[in-house]
Amino acid sequence: MVGRPNVGKSTLTNSLIGEKIAIMSDRPQTTRNKIMCIMNTDNAQIMFLDTPGIHKPQHKLGEYMVRTAESTLPEVDVVLFVVDAT
Repeated sequence: MVGRPNVGKSTLTNSLIGEKIAIMSDRPQTTRNKIMCIMNTDNAQIMFLDTPGIHKPQHKLGEYMVRTAESTLPEVDVVLFVVDAT
């Protein structure tokens, strides 16, 4: 899952998995590293990668988080781009 900061990527991850795996907060940039979660069903396993928000970094930590999110893209079969519907 990728998207801007604070659009609900971690909330959606937790909802799909059915457990609180990823930290959720009203503060943007709470997720600083990719978080790997596995959802098991009777017929399949689905791995979700929750990533930091993609934004215009203003410091080294921001640059690291954007690199982390972008480097996840080649690792996956499907990209879920999460946006704020409001």
